[in-house]
Amino acid sequence: MEFRNIITFLCVAEIGSFTGAASQLGYVQSTVTIQIKQLEEELGTVLFNRIGKRVELTANGQSFMHYANQLVTISEQAKLIGKRPEKMEGNLHIGILESLLIWVLSEKLPQYYSLFPLIKVQTRTAPSNELFQMLKQNKLDMVYFLGKKMYSNDFVCAWSEPVRIVFVTHPDNPFANKKNVLLRELVEQPFILTENTGFYRSILEETAMQQGFTIQPLFVIDNTSAIIKLLKKGLGISFLPEYAVKESLNNNELVTIDVVDCSIQLWSQLFYHKDKWLAPQMESFIELIKGTE
Repeated sequence: MEFRNIITFLCVAEIGSFTGAASQLGYVQSTVTIQIKQLEEELGTVLFNRIGKRVELTANGQSFMHYANQLVTISEQAKLIGKRPEKMEGNLHIGILESLLIWVLSEKLPQYYSLFPLIKVQTRTAPSNELFQMLKQNKLDMVYFLGKKMYSNDFVCAWSEPVRIVFVTHPDNPFANKKNVLLRELVEQPFILTENTGFYRSILEETAMQQGFTIQPLFVIDNTSAIIKLLKKGLGISFLPEYAVKESLNNNELVTIDVVDCSIQLWSQLFYHKDKWLAPQMESFIELIKGTE
């Protein structure tokens, strides 16, 4: 069984196209077609359903993908024999929530670069359901996201940490110094929230609906940095992860609002696929997030 045919198989499975795989691998399309045909003849089964220009894995293709990933893993392990971390090459694909990228990961990447200067780190931001689909398809090595505590048979949780979601505003806001504020009291205030696919915004809106009212944001901005800048200018109230506003709170540029009937705790969690081999650069990334590097 030709190893290059296995690599081509995984590339086609990831992209869902013979043409796209050929472009990524630097082949002409006919080469990809021949390699997949050779692999199917060796295995005695069809690996892909051809539907127009789109190809999808058959049930046997899905089964073979597990073994193909194992073969690639063994090959990668063999290549690392005798190599020091600073000499290792490759890619690390991380799916991540935008706020975690800005406020957590960006602070740690320089340290990671000092350990693995030849590893190319690529990040992808998207809703968590899309990230986990890409993780399942081996398009990502790990997913770092914020949400409810999650348990899965398909993914391994390498790290989890509780995160408070807090109401924040400018120190001059009339609610800044009030105690025991009710969520209903804030309804008429100008809210600046993330897009409605954001998990903590969804929980906030569900909490308000359970209490019989809705929250209509003045601005919907899919960037926590931009939201924080507006808050510092004295515009409105927001609902954000504590890690995103920690520095602003410490500098007295923003303050939290004591809302007694809306206390929400989520979890930042780091996952990888159960069939994924933990390469040294992945293990080191996990330790970095844990804060033990």
